[in-house]
Amino acid sequence: MGLNFEMPDLPSIVITAIAPIATANPLCQTTSRCLVQARDIWVDFLSLKISANTQRAYAKAIADFYQRVYNEAVSPESIARFLTLPPAEALFQVLNYRRMLIEAKLAPSTINVRLSALKSLVDYARKMGECAFSLNDVPGLKTENYRDTTGIDAQAFKSVIKLADVNTVSGARDYAILRLLWDNALRRGEVCSLDVGDFSASGCKLMILGKGKISKTPIDLSRGASSAISHWLELRRATVLANATMVGSSRERGRYSDDDPMFISLSRNQPGHRLGGSAIYAIVRQYCQEQEIEKIMSPHRVRHSALTAHLNASDGNIRAAQALSRHADIKTLSLYDDNRHQHQKGATELLGSLLDE
Repeated sequence: MGLNFEMPDLPSIVITAIAPIATANPLCQTTSRCLVQARDIWVDFLSLKISANTQRAYAKAIADFYQRVYNEAVSPESIARFLTLPPAEALFQVLNYRRMLIEAKLAPSTINVRLSALKSLVDYARKMGECAFSLNDVPGLKTENYRDTTGIDAQAFKSVIKLADVNTVSGARDYAILRLLWDNALRRGEVCSLDVGDFSASGCKLMILGKGKISKTPIDLSRGASSAISHWLELRRATVLANATMVGSSRERGRYSDDDPMFISLSRNQPGHRLGGSAIYAIVRQYCQEQEIEKIMSPHRVRHSALTAHLNASDGNIRAAQALSRHADIKTLSLYDDNRHQHQKGATELLGSLLDE
């Protein structure tokens, strides 16, 4: 159950979650007024400047809370009931939800995101005068991120990208993607969101939408990655001219618009559509399996591999690695450096040798 009005790029669960603030408000006398108030509340909520990915994650978390705790779907009535609970009862329900997530053995980071979603909803409703309690006393879980930063070395990845036939349109696309995953340690979401207008061949620049960001920022490209993108776009343009149905009538003359997706599907089912994260994952897996790489590779493991390779080649220049990775906390990079030196392995071998002498 939710409000039936158009709002582009808005996760449906989030619309449902925000709607009860209007329906629970006794000042709402008509349906139209409720719709206007819900819309205004959503606009205000967007002023918190959370990314679309965060919106989706929070929407999923709120739905999960109602499914686990109340065994029901999110609805305006259910949200209204929760927001009007006595403080002690609301705290009990959320702490019970936290216990359920721990017993389900979800990752601490996942649990924290779901708790954060509930806290965000309650805080916003409280600021709007629609909720009398706070969830600040609900503790999160301690997390340890990026413990496994192992991947493959540069020579192994070089053998992987050699499999891409850059004389074919699919090979040129895949090669450009693989170069960005390695040369710039991009996340697959950052690759998916690229538009043609984000690329500057003359300046060797690329505008990317970083994790958790709502606007794009520039990064520098290597000559190899820049050349790979230029080659892919030229080969793609030539293919469009030869087969206009690949991307539709608006592109039949082979000219790009700035908002055209950088990387597109070449399949018969969805030709010309923006390439999604699962497709990029499949590309990495396919090439690595063909090269018989033993590790199960993914776009993020390529990122790990690239950052570790950079630390090895730069004699542990963590500051440069931080700029490459775009991690806000330099402590995250220290995990890569620790794993690179394998301090624990050396300590274990030393202790073992004392017994084996």
